[in-house]
Amino acid sequence: MRHAAFFVLLCLLASPPARSAPETTQVFLDNGELNYVGGVDADANRRLFALYDSLAAKPTVLSIRSRGGPVTAGVPLGRWVRERGLDIKVMEYCLSSCANYVFPAARRKVVSNFAVIGYHGGPGSGQVEFDADTRKMVDAMPPAQRKAFMDDLDKTIKTRVDEERAYLRWLGVREDLSTLGQQDRFQQRHLAEPNVLGWTYSLAGFAKLGVRDISVINPPWKPGSAMQKARFALIEPD
Repeated sequence: MRHAAFFVLLCLLASPPARSAPETTQVFLDNGELNYVGGVDADANRRLFALYDSLAAKPTVLSIRSRGGPVTAGVPLGRWVRERGLDIKVMEYCLSSCANYVFPAARRKVVSNFAVIGYHGGPGSGQVEFDADTRKMVDAMPPAQRKAFMDDLDKTIKTRVDEERAYLRWLGVREDLSTLGQQDRFQQRHLAEPNVLGWTYSLAGFAKLGVRDISVINPPWKPGSAMQKARFALIEPD
């Protein structure tokens, strides 16, 4: 899963190399629900928190569609959701840090019958594999710069691992929620195909991991059934 590994690296680094100008995440109120559409980032979090604080009648639902973002934005958003007892609604997708930290934080979760709660790994796995472009960039560094880069990366990983584990324990969910699919048995069986972007769980699988109170609109739940060219593998935890 080299394509996923680069996303993990980007989420770990404090100042990732710029690839393109990111789209601004949309935060707004609609039909009495908070909406968060776009990447999880600190600026969008601040705007969401300010919007909530400005409302006399406090919303109880956060509807989110996100491909995720850095741990340093995902954990604070999830903690905020939990502390306010919000429900979460996912009609399309909640991926990466959205799935790792925000979705399990809600007391109650509502998903459409094709919504994807998608995982591709987290810092807790300790696995970082450079894609070809990143490896080329690292190899081109002078030795001293390369060593400093790797030392900084190691320190960042350790910090993020500790932060993630403490946060998941605080939520009361299993610490391997965001990393289970990175185990060899799942990588070889489900995730070797190039069109597989990551993995997800069934209702029963989520429950085993401590993520409960998920309601499906018009069940059964078939995550990703509306996706055309890519998919998320369904894996089952022990």
